[in-house]
Amino acid sequence: MTPERAKALAASLDVGLGSPGVCCACLSLVAMELEAGDGRVIGGRITAIAPTLWAEGLGDEVRTSLERSRAAEAKDALRDLDERAFRSNSFRAVVRRLAEELEQDMRRAYLASLN
Repeated sequence: MTPERAKALAASLDVGLGSPGVCCACLSLVAMELEAGDGRVIGGRITAIAPTLWAEGLGDEVRTSLERSRAAEAKDALRDLDERAFRSNSFRAVVRRLAEELEQDMRRAYLASLN
């Protein structure tokens, strides 16, 4: 599964910041780098936190969501997840999407605090 296809699929999955296995402190490490936009650093942060999120159970949530998904790419993503676990493009794409959601939430909270 290519990173581009994984990103599109990750956007459609029913996994959010409130899902079991999500560690907002871990995701914040990625979220802080998103603003700078350095793809290598962002990728490195995802690589660093993915094993922790996997161990916390996020992989099970991603698997369940993929099994329920009607997307054509879901079978490929499940195979990728089975073969590569937290290193899979599908899992990494979900981690990045969750970090992006957290970054947006942090930005909204900050702007609201200025009022």
